[in-house]
Amino acid sequence: MAERGRYKTKQQDIILDCLKKQKSRFLTVDQLMDCLREDGVAVGQTTVYRVLERMVADGKMMKLPTEDGTKVRYCFADENDLSKPGKLVCLRCGRFIPLECTKMEEFLEHVYEEHGFEPDRRHTILYGYCESCKNKDSRLGL
Repeated sequence: MAERGRYKTKQQDIILDCLKKQKSRFLTVDQLMDCLREDGVAVGQTTVYRVLERMVADGKMMKLPTEDGTKVRYCFADENDLSKPGKLVCLRCGRFIPLECTKMEEFLEHVYEEHGFEPDRRHTILYGYCESCKNKDSRLGL
């Protein structure tokens, strides 16, 4: 049985399925709405926001601001990926890469010991450009 005030709807399932198809990629609500339309699904934008925020609160979704801070992007990730101590996010394509690296643990310890700041391991994100986007830029001479 669903929690009081928390019920499961067909629209929630449709939105989750759409996000799972885009696994490991961050999408804005507009991009998600485009994906839903491409699948022939009509869901209101308010419903999409509500479902996404619920999934973020339930720990099933990551939420990040865009690089310019004007919008928010969402990414479905399984619990194993979300629990990694670091995440890499491509600024161009929105790709999410769970970071499994012993150096990351060392870096987080350094930040704590040398700077007196305790990073939240679950929310440590490094932004940059994935290999694919970096290669596209070099082919274009950028």
